[in-house]
Amino acid sequence: MTICVVDQHFSLNKMLLRAVALWPYRRTKLIDFHVFLILVIFISFILVQLTTFLTTECTPEMIIKSLCYTSDASMYVLTYTSFWLNVDTIRCLLEKFQYICDELTDEGEIAIIKQYGNGAKRFTIMFSLCIVSNISITCLLPVFPRILRTFTSINVSEEHFTVHVMREYFIDQEKYYYCILLHFDVTIFIGGIGCMATGTLLFGCIKYICGIFRIASYRIDQAMQTATLHHAVLSNNFILYKKIVRAIDIHRKAVKLCDIMTSNFVGTFFVMMIVCIISLSLNLYGSTSTQCAVAYVSLTATPLVYIFSVNYAGQKITDHHNYIFINVYNCKWYRTPLYIQRIILFLLRRGTNNNYLVFGGLAVLSLERAATMISTSISYFTVLYSTQQSP
Repeated sequence: MTICVVDQHFSLNKMLLRAVALWPYRRTKLIDFHVFLILVIFISFILVQLTTFLTTECTPEMIIKSLCYTSDASMYVLTYTSFWLNVDTIRCLLEKFQYICDELTDEGEIAIIKQYGNGAKRFTIMFSLCIVSNISITCLLPVFPRILRTFTSINVSEEHFTVHVMREYFIDQEKYYYCILLHFDVTIFIGGIGCMATGTLLFGCIKYICGIFRIASYRIDQAMQTATLHHAVLSNNFILYKKIVRAIDIHRKAVKLCDIMTSNFVGTFFVMMIVCIISLSLNLYGSTSTQCAVAYVSLTATPLVYIFSVNYAGQKITDHHNYIFINVYNCKWYRTPLYIQRIILFLLRRGTNNNYLVFGGLAVLSLERAATMISTSISYFTVLYSTQQSP
């Protein structure tokens, strides 16, 4: 049974990536112009916030509020640029996934890869719904009072719902309010869709790698059962060796896929982690303000979800890698022939080293790392808040 990786498990990712001109196939000059236009929107949004330092007195509170949205926009730029620069890497990963799936003939192995592929697709759907709702709240918040007054008799103050973004367009902001609001909404919408598209695709790739690790574990199980059943039959030596070699081979392919991801996304990912910590701290500080606390809470979700999702994916890679060797240790290896026991010894020695996704030699993706990053962000937020409260 043939598995089409893109059509069966990455179809939604394909649609989202095409919307932001990041789909790695059929790159044309029109798509390059689309990329250029999106980067101009992101950079212009950052610049109009930074220009406030030229026209406004710089106070600690003003600087922090200005950097709240600047840090979020920087995350959009980093994510988008990172994926754009590594679009060939993504195409390489998808092609390798397809090549591995084409080699699968065992029904159990096909069922495993389908299970993980469907899990990646479900995650994409659920994550997309969360991001779209978050974007909708942020974009509709400034016009909510006007909509409410139009359809009801309730008089709601706009001040509470105004998104207080520090920005300077050097024009009359009251007169061109809707143009400025459009610039804000377009940036948030494109940035959210871009992060959603790239994040879900990378998570789907990691989910596929976990499935390949599980296939390696499945093949070792099958080899151990064969070795136990044919303990005294020397004519089955070639079959046993072949099964173990196939298990080790697909395990090496999974490790190589991990190395491809870490080696190509090392620089931008490390910077992204730093920006996430800063953004989370600043948005937590902004949420303590009485003015538009809902908007800051909504923006806080972006770095928080990013930190947890990325580190959770890295933890799953480590767990699936370790499960292979735990499975080898728990099997009835003592009932296998002596030459099989020697091979198992080498496998167990290999299992003493955990396989982590490490970026830059420093950032190890794990749930423990996620807790550390969130704790660091809260610590910075506490310092900022205490500084504000001090006389």
